[in-house]
Amino acid sequence: MNNSMTELMKKHRSIRNFEDRSLPDGLVEKLVSCGQRASTSSNLQAYSIIEVSDPERKKELTKLCADQLQIYQSSTFLVFCADLYRDHLAGKIHGAENFDADYVEALLIATVDASLVLQNVALAAESHGLGICMIGAIRNQPKAVGRLLRLPSYVYAVAGLCIGYPAKEQQCKPRLPLETILHHEYYPEDAHQQTYMKDYDQTMIEFYDSQQMHDRDPRWTRVMAARTAKFHQRKELDHYLTEQGFRLRTPESNDS
Repeated sequence: MNNSMTELMKKHRSIRNFEDRSLPDGLVEKLVSCGQRASTSSNLQAYSIIEVSDPERKKELTKLCADQLQIYQSSTFLVFCADLYRDHLAGKIHGAENFDADYVEALLIATVDASLVLQNVALAAESHGLGICMIGAIRNQPKAVGRLLRLPSYVYAVAGLCIGYPAKEQQCKPRLPLETILHHEYYPEDAHQQTYMKDYDQTMIEFYDSQQMHDRDPRWTRVMAARTAKFHQRKELDHYLTEQGFRLRTPESNDS
């Protein structure tokens, strides 16, 4: 039996070309309301969403996000922020002596909360026939983004979301075999993973050929080896998080 929701989810693909069209009045609010129904840790709701629709501000964000033109072309651009500042204010209202935002747990709670809402909004947008593209490059220059969006302490931009009407349909990119990511009772041995990873390498070669996307070597393992060697390129984020109050201290450092 087909389920319309699961079928919609299985058709997800990133859209990077949008028509020059505005969204109907009230639709963004409707999508965000759906986003708010995402699960949240202890009802903290540790996130904020900043809508950027002004062309000049979108142009600035495009530059800060590696010149990804889909940001500027989209009908609207939403920035999803991990936000503990509002919870900090709640503590001040009640004269709380401690605010433990500088522990890893606090950062993870806010980041996960924001990510869950982001996925809900994206799915809601797709259910309205809209296209979306998530933008991780919002973390390329976090200080500049923070200044532009006037982010207070205990807030940082996790990811952006382009929303608009697709100008060009994209094919769904194949995912890893289910056997690679769904494990039963315990984590598998390397040999189990590597077998399916090699199969996926061949799947990606065939996909890129079918789309006439002639990457010099589209094997997933090769692409991921290169990508994971570049995480240091966003090292500014480490310093920015500290400046924003996410100092990531340990219990040992607290005792010293």
